[in-house]
Amino acid sequence: MGALFINSVARRVAVDDGGYLILNDRQPYSIEIASPTPVETFVLWFPRGWPEEVSSSFNKTSETLLDKSPDENGANAAFFERYTPHDRVVSPKVHALRASFKGKHTIEDGWLEEKLRDLLAAMLTSQHALNRAVSTLPGVRASTREELWRRVNRGRDYLHARLAAPISLSEVAAPACLSPFHFLRVFQSAFGQTPHQYLNHCRIERAKFLLEKTTIPVTAICLECGFTSLGSFSALFHKHCGFSPRAWRKGHGVRADENSNIREVFLMGAT
Repeated sequence: MGALFINSVARRVAVDDGGYLILNDRQPYSIEIASPTPVETFVLWFPRGWPEEVSSSFNKTSETLLDKSPDENGANAAFFERYTPHDRVVSPKVHALRASFKGKHTIEDGWLEEKLRDLLAAMLTSQHALNRAVSTLPGVRASTREELWRRVNRGRDYLHARLAAPISLSEVAAPACLSPFHFLRVFQSAFGQTPHQYLNHCRIERAKFLLEKTTIPVTAICLECGFTSLGSFSALFHKHCGFSPRAWRKGHGVRADENSNIREVFLMGAT
């Protein structure tokens, strides 16, 4: 839950311990770390052409693949670029790779290639599941539903990246290029909750992390997480977690090394 911001073209996405972000080929980006605790990043790149090759195996029959040259790539493999909460499909494979990189044993090239292709297959499986979710959105044409999905996720990422700021429905609908009511309706259809409910959930998760991992005072955490009063923060925290913020810290606090100044670190990269 240390705040890690991915800045790509006209977008700012917050990535924390609770999820991951996939960027498409040739998407330039920068990484900004802003966290009171140490942050570890784990970034994977795939050789150009691999996603198309794996995607082709997903979408074609064995007979078709046998008739095709191994050097021929399939259709363009594009992913929805959005913050994705950890799941049971992609996340376990990423965690296994990360554990191997942190281990003491040398990683063999053949093993790594197999694991990366397996991860790509999991990413495409997850993408197909998202396509089914997209099909439930309002819209006659598939292209309309896909565009709505991209826009509403742009708004959700906007919320997730600005937990400390007061945000109106009009403000969050703007990056999605939708009217406030249209954004509200599509957001509820896509995620089963309102933008305000999603924002409060993210703020509570952020507060839990700060309570557990830092010694920052509860009042400061209240303001850092976007709550305007300690009373409303404590009431909402108790409603969601069954404990007051101070009681939660007492029972769950496992303090890590702090560095309150880690707010101006930039790493540049490109896929």
